[in-house]
Amino acid sequence: MDCEIELCEDGTECQPIHTIQDLLEFERNPVSWRNLVLPITPRSRSRYLGERYQEIDFDAGVTDFVDDGSRPQVLLCHDFKGNYLSDRFVNGTTGQEWVDYRFYNWAAVDIFCYFSHNFVTIPTLQWLNCAHKNGVKVIGTFIVEGGNVEKLKDILQSDEFMQKVADALITVAKICQFQGWLLNIECPLDDDKIPRLKDFVAYLTRKSHERIPGSMIIWYDAITEKGLLSWQNELNSLNQGFFAACDGIFLNYTWTRQHLERSENFIRNYYPRRKLDVFVGIDVFGRGQTAKLDTHSTLAAVIEFKFSTAIFAPGWTYESLEESMRRDQLNPVQCNDRFLKLNDRFWNLLWKYLYVRGPTELPFYTSFCLGSGKIRNRLGKTLDESWFNLSRQGFQPSIPYAAPRNLGIDPIYWTHSFETALDGGSCLRMEDIHPNCRLFACDFACGSDLLVGYAFRRSNELSADVRLVLKAYNTRYHDSVKIVCGGEDCHLSERRNEMKALLLDSEDWPRLLELKAQLKLPLVAAINGWEIRYYYLSFEAIVQPVSIVDIGVELVKDDPKDHVLLGAISLQAGFPASRSRIRKRSIVTFGA
Repeated sequence: MDCEIELCEDGTECQPIHTIQDLLEFERNPVSWRNLVLPITPRSRSRYLGERYQEIDFDAGVTDFVDDGSRPQVLLCHDFKGNYLSDRFVNGTTGQEWVDYRFYNWAAVDIFCYFSHNFVTIPTLQWLNCAHKNGVKVIGTFIVEGGNVEKLKDILQSDEFMQKVADALITVAKICQFQGWLLNIECPLDDDKIPRLKDFVAYLTRKSHERIPGSMIIWYDAITEKGLLSWQNELNSLNQGFFAACDGIFLNYTWTRQHLERSENFIRNYYPRRKLDVFVGIDVFGRGQTAKLDTHSTLAAVIEFKFSTAIFAPGWTYESLEESMRRDQLNPVQCNDRFLKLNDRFWNLLWKYLYVRGPTELPFYTSFCLGSGKIRNRLGKTLDESWFNLSRQGFQPSIPYAAPRNLGIDPIYWTHSFETALDGGSCLRMEDIHPNCRLFACDFACGSDLLVGYAFRRSNELSADVRLVLKAYNTRYHDSVKIVCGGEDCHLSERRNEMKALLLDSEDWPRLLELKAQLKLPLVAAINGWEIRYYYLSFEAIVQPVSIVDIGVELVKDDPKDHVLLGAISLQAGFPASRSRIRKRSIVTFGA
């Protein structure tokens, strides 16, 4: 299950590195949690969903995927109250502190940077696993700032020692299984040391690529090639040498439109193939620019120039509420609710500008757990009291949860419920959603058929139900079909290209077990108050290639007060060689 993780026996904590000597000796005494880091989950190719990102368009003829190397990237730089807080505990925490900042809008993020003002910031295991599980690269931070210039001079004392330090940084990343570094040099330096600093950046970048495939070294715009601490807010002749030596530059936040125009001209003239390697900084706290709940307007300016974006301190959506939470004497549940509402509002305002990537690897399972809860459940049975462990976060949907009702679109209301869960600490609660509400923009190949399952709980069994809807897309003929997975009494619309999947029953369950299906949900009709449905989708009548490119939900209810909880979704490859043994298999066809 996506909430089940291996624990570290010594219950250690994740810590930064403070000295050069400790950095050089890291390999001799590596962290005990290094083997608990999860690999990066593969994700689908990118898609731009536009303003109606919440709704699956079953009438669209073409599903456009975008090459990841041809569109702007998003770097999320997580600076949260100095970091190494609740997330530093390898095995998580239990008790009242289950409400804290959590990030879950991973679909639009390409790189996650764990940031602190310590010399060498190693991402914590919780954030590593949380990001990797959702398909996102993670980088740490190497920082020299303020009065620590002597430390930088020490590193640059010779080519040999400089390379030794760079090799140690690569070793740390390799042992801890993250994908590179943000280099933040925020102190002036003698200009005669600058050539060696450039060599350090180039050497670190080159050797990282050799030892860690897919790694990235990003330079922060602070020190210039003259050794001055002078933030340029643009790419120009004063910082291009560092940019040329690494994979990208993170521009400072106090830029104007003129800075972007000059950067665009500079890129066009000197680095025409590297425009997407320029990450324009946006400080969500609004230090020096328009941000907070107006961050979307600043992002729009960046997108207009087709640069990549570095979003700094997204934890503002939690930090900005802490004073009011204390003043209003909110309990943990109320604090959690206030945070989720602001966080969802913030990301909804940004979403129409961003590209998304979703799940693509089978088997796929998610319980939508955010990585914390006032309870921890396993198959609907409570195991523990309140807890916090981001390593237990499940794969998150491709859109933000609660769309504001003032965006000029159909109102949608679905959010996390922490009152109960199938697995972990939360599930999705649905009250008022669009008939074709998108959960995932995905890319699951159907060449081996699909076994689809989901678990749900309804407030009223007689008047409420939830259906899973899948969009199967044929890339050869640019045609699609809507597959509706519901109950026995599920009725379809009169639209073309819509079919009802057959609900598997107890007669087919033994056959699935005989075929050694690796089931993520138990083969039962219900467990601990949660209903479970399974469907076998056979693609025997379709010319391949066919993929499931969207997964959504439809809510059916008679009473406006009714709601449904969605506890989990499961997809796995089927058994095409033995599909005839499945009595109620659903044969997918296109056209009607």
